Amino acid sequence: MYVICVLIERGKKLFRLSELDDEKRAGVLFFIMSFLTFLCFAVYWPYMTAHYANLGIDSGRIGILASIGSVVTLVALPIWSRISDRTGNRRGVLKIIALGASVTILLFLVSNSFWTLFITISIFMCFQVGIVPLNDAIVISYLAKTKMKFSSIRMGGTAGFALMIVLSGYIYSYNSSFTFILAAVCFFLLFLCVRKIPQVEVEKKEKRKLDYRRLFHNKKIIFILFIAFAVQVAQGFYFAFLGVYVQELGFTSREIGFANFISVILEVPVFLVIDRVLRRFSVITVTLFTAFIVVIRMFLLFMATDMTLIYLSMLGNGISFIGMYYSCATFINKEMEDDLKSTGQSMLALCQMGLGNIVGTMFGGFISLHAGTQYAFLYFGSGLGVVCLTCTLGFIAIKIYKKRKI
Repeated sequence: MYVICVLIERGKKLFRLSELDDEKRAGVLFFIMSFLTFLCFAVYWPYMTAHYANLGIDSGRIGILASIGSVVTLVALPIWSRISDRTGNRRGVLKIIALGASVTILLFLVSNSFWTLFITISIFMCFQVGIVPLNDAIVISYLAKTKMKFSSIRMGGTAGFALMIVLSGYIYSYNSSFTFILAAVCFFLLFLCVRKIPQVEVEKKEKRKLDYRRLFHNKKIIFILFIAFAVQVAQGFYFAFLGVYVQELGFTSREIGFANFISVILEVPVFLVIDRVLRRFSVITVTLFTAFIVVIRMFLLFMATDMTLIYLSMLGNGISFIGMYYSCATFINKEMEDDLKSTGQSMLALCQMGLGNIVGTMFGGFISLHAGTQYAFLYFGSGLGVVCLTCTLGFIAIKIYKKRKI
């Protein structure tokens, strides 16, 4: 009840942040767009690997299927982002993507073998991968000229995911086909919402070639992309195989849905404080802290024998997922030039949803097949722990060196 009141109060604040009617309307539309985006994901995404397992596909092939979307991300996302930045019409590109996702997700209704799923996922992900990066590029760019906060808008995504996640578990357990039909409807509603949002003016750079050095002029950006990749290797496995793991423990899609509900609803307190945290601590400190939280979550999942420790691990999702996502997205948007903002967000998505997921799901599927899903959590948690500890000690050494040099 408290969380619902917080969300309502945040929604009311959107109307008090500006005296301009256009900005009020834009804030509400962006909130709804975020709500619909993550509501769409909550319909089908937590149950995909469980769906593959129910079709009789083994863990090794599930890992391949889970990584296909990431491979497609490496190809499709740069294309969408460059079209968006070059034309300056981010809203138009996002409309195409949302409508394409609405149509192509229906292909899952007739896909029941490894190869038909392989083709379906490849087609669907060509559209789905561009939704969040372009959404963020549009919203953050617009909000930079207003008093509204991105955290207030993004909380709409938390509300949408939380509202749908438990319900979708019951829908999937009743009839998996309804899941994909409902997802198609939700993506179409997102398309209708995108049509109404304001067009964010972007200077066209049709004759300016993409110079990748401009993307990495700040060394902090390189580190942010690296740590985002490292964390996503572990989280990519977790997101892909949590449903399989829960079923291996003898539970159903209902428990999967409730576990995800716990994880997403605890994003609310993170959104309430994240802006103040980023003003007080550096983005490097925040990202390293969230990475250590992921390590703890991996170990909790390794030790789980029932849903108790799984639910406990879900408590850290607000910090580990939103802390990393929000810090990286806002920092990169701040550092990138105007004609590279979509590309910058896409580079982050490539490191996370692309390369990070490919490594996490491919290796995770292999490890799960030979050592078991439980031990895969141990291996990924240990590997990420070594990376985090090395980075932390490295930054401490750099600070000590700079102080002595002064």
